[in-house]
Amino acid sequence: MPVTVAFDTPVKIASSSIGDPFSKFADGDLGMTGGNEIGDGCCQGIEDSHGRSPGISARGVITPPELIYKVEPEFSEEARKAKYQGMVVLTIEVDASGRVRNPRILQHLGLGLDERAIEAVSRWRFRPGLRNGNPVATEAVVQVTFQLL
Repeated sequence: MPVTVAFDTPVKIASSSIGDPFSKFADGDLGMTGGNEIGDGCCQGIEDSHGRSPGISARGVITPPELIYKVEPEFSEEARKAKYQGMVVLTIEVDASGRVRNPRILQHLGLGLDERAIEAVSRWRFRPGLRNGNPVATEAVVQVTFQLL
């Protein structure tokens, strides 16, 4: 059974390619303090932070977690008898130690395969995502494909 792990990757847009080229503001300058923020904040964030960390920030790129140990899910007896195949899509949190937390089903398959996918993925291990070289909790979308040979 092939298993796919998909992650959202951030998109960076060059500020020189948008806006008014004759503006009196510097590249990316959208805030009141002359920095690369929106609002009366600091630190490249979106928020009126007044000395606090911004709610949304461009500081510290987070690398996605990396799958290092995988348990293959088993077919349920009901799905095997019906020769039922398909894909379960889960969203998971990978904690700072690389363990899976809070698996939730985004796309159901039924016949007991949803539960089998959660059981297997809960035993997977990841190299955690990193921000500035430090492990952090991250979210990921995981596709578990059930295919009879």
